[in-house]
Amino acid sequence: MKHPAYPRALLMGTACALLLASGTWAADFNIPAGDLESALNAYTSTTGVDLIVATDAIKGVRTKGAMGSISPDAALSRLLSGTGFHAQRQPSGAIAIVAGQQSSAADIAPMQLAQAMPVARAVETVTVTSSKLGGADVQSIPISITALSQEQLTATQTNGGPDLIKQVPNMTFTKTNFSGYSIQLRGIGTQAISVTTDPAVAVSFNDIPFIRNHFFEQEFFDVGQVEVLRGPQGTLYGRNATAGVVNLTSARPTDQFEAMASGEIGNYHQRRFEGMVNIPITDDRLDVRVAGEWTKRQGYSFNQIENTRIDGRDLWSGRVTIGFKPMESLQTYLIWEHFSEDDDRLRSSKQLCKTDKPPATVNGVTIYPASLNLFGAISLSQNYLSQGCLPTSLYSSDAFQVPYGFSLPYANAVGVANMTANQDLDPYLNTVQSPNLRIIESTVDPVYKAKNDIVEFNADYDVSPTLTLTAQTGFNHDFLWSSEDYNRFNTSPGFFREASDPNDTFGRGTVVNGYFCDPQVGCANRLVAEDLVKQHSWQLSQEVRVSSHMSGPFNFTLGGNYLHYETAENYYVFINGLTLYSLTGSGTTSYPRPYVPGVSDNHECLQASGGGAGGGGWQFSQPGAVSTPSEVCIYVDPNSIENVNDQGHNYFLSKNPYVLNSYAAFGESNYQVTDDFKLTAGLRWTEDRKHFVLVPSQLILGGYGQAPTGDVNQSWDQFTGRFVA
Repeated sequence: MKHPAYPRALLMGTACALLLASGTWAADFNIPAGDLESALNAYTSTTGVDLIVATDAIKGVRTKGAMGSISPDAALSRLLSGTGFHAQRQPSGAIAIVAGQQSSAADIAPMQLAQAMPVARAVETVTVTSSKLGGADVQSIPISITALSQEQLTATQTNGGPDLIKQVPNMTFTKTNFSGYSIQLRGIGTQAISVTTDPAVAVSFNDIPFIRNHFFEQEFFDVGQVEVLRGPQGTLYGRNATAGVVNLTSARPTDQFEAMASGEIGNYHQRRFEGMVNIPITDDRLDVRVAGEWTKRQGYSFNQIENTRIDGRDLWSGRVTIGFKPMESLQTYLIWEHFSEDDDRLRSSKQLCKTDKPPATVNGVTIYPASLNLFGAISLSQNYLSQGCLPTSLYSSDAFQVPYGFSLPYANAVGVANMTANQDLDPYLNTVQSPNLRIIESTVDPVYKAKNDIVEFNADYDVSPTLTLTAQTGFNHDFLWSSEDYNRFNTSPGFFREASDPNDTFGRGTVVNGYFCDPQVGCANRLVAEDLVKQHSWQLSQEVRVSSHMSGPFNFTLGGNYLHYETAENYYVFINGLTLYSLTGSGTTSYPRPYVPGVSDNHECLQASGGGAGGGGWQFSQPGAVSTPSEVCIYVDPNSIENVNDQGHNYFLSKNPYVLNSYAAFGESNYQVTDDFKLTAGLRWTEDRKHFVLVPSQLILGGYGQAPTGDVNQSWDQFTGRFVA
């Protein structure tokens, strides 16, 4: 069987698209509300239609914009709606923009012909749709920004968040073994992995920031625009924006019927389907847009032990957007989006290593040979003179070796566990790695499950012709469950040794025919380690702001927001050797019981609430106990990895319960000194209150449970600002 060294991006098979729209033909319009002159220029660039317009007459006039796949006539009608202007078609084919009831372009004083420009896909003019940036041409905003339309994303095969590095200058994207990821702009980002650490680059959906999101996994679909703002954006975007902002804007419903479907089929059994339907219910008062995307393919990596492909994709997303306009001055949008993934995605793949073999002597002194026995574990033996792996060149054959197994603490624990290990066997002995970076040797296949729901309600109310009040409410609920091989190296069989006497007090019948059955990682005759990330979180945010769009040189934005975020993120490491130690090590000899996988938990020798042993498993030591047993054993969680009770001391568990409350008030103003010179100044006050519960790990310590030892409560408040000329 041959395994390609890398995935080919070429698609094989078919691709189809269906587009329905009213009118003779349709174009994709993405012209936001704003200045009418800029909107008409964008219309001309999109359609190639000549417009005759008096630039002095329309100066300072505002338009509601035109969005979606609609006919050019419908788009122009929307742009002129409510402006006091209308269109008149000329015999030459050009269209005149006239005011009032004038019927001829000849009555209009100085005219200017807006040159029809051919649509150049490579240099497409993109208008920023973010409500916080006022809706303007990307070239006129005094911010270092990259804005990509859905058309550009599709043309460049930019399918998801990590692909943006191909389109955005100075942007890097990294993913670690844990559940988070890091975006860096201009080399600035956050590498810390703590749940309490704020990212330096904010990720927003329709201008609402979400701390927990699936920007790494989820694919783009029915997007209005993706904007990447480089540099500090704290004034308008608030917390977590010291390095920049990535803002995803979903496509909004329109008052024209539209539908679209597309499909892709490729190698590795790739299938990707996307669809959208836009249904106008009542003119431009009530519109509904439904969109979805599904992707499934085999993995690009191959697990040589299980003979399976891994790191595949099976995910889907759906979105429902309802646009409701109860009155001319009020526009609202209710958005619900769901994301789900259930596949064998890897958090981290192949791990390279050059074996670090320890010296036999140090300064002429002979060092005790490496061994997985009690003396080798507690004495200064060769076990402790190796760090397992050494650095080497990626292109060297040495890079595909394995760790020095005797140096691993969790391997030594098995040796200490009353002679239940083959003491002279390096758990990695005689194992080698394939030089193919896509081929790994994993004793367990990865499992990746994620679900995310977002609900948003956005409302824009025109208080006056020059003032708009905006309210944005966002709710997010997130779940993640991901397990994979913690070793990421193959291990040698024959690691466990059963006692010669099946009634051996120490062995307790834990090893049968060379196999030990761990309740979490299953039965194996070798050292097996598996880790798990399990996370639940939810977030609620509310922002209210007022923005001006006056015709003069001065405009401003004032607002405030509140954010509440809660998460409980647990990280586990399950190693069958540590469970074996927990069953046969200290504390179990006075209370021997035959081992029954999935049942035995050492409760017989746990301290009771009233003193003595066998009473029901209190945390050791239980305050107020009359007496303690002579030996206190380690509680073993008998449940499967899917149903762990978080009380076991036979596995490593890092519990991270965290709560955040954030309050902010902000303001920003700009002054257009000349046509080419603009001043922008902003100020923001932010207060963060963070709450974290300290829960120390109890790995192979006597007793039961994970008891909190205290709380950490911290708060910060700070004024920050910015000035741009």
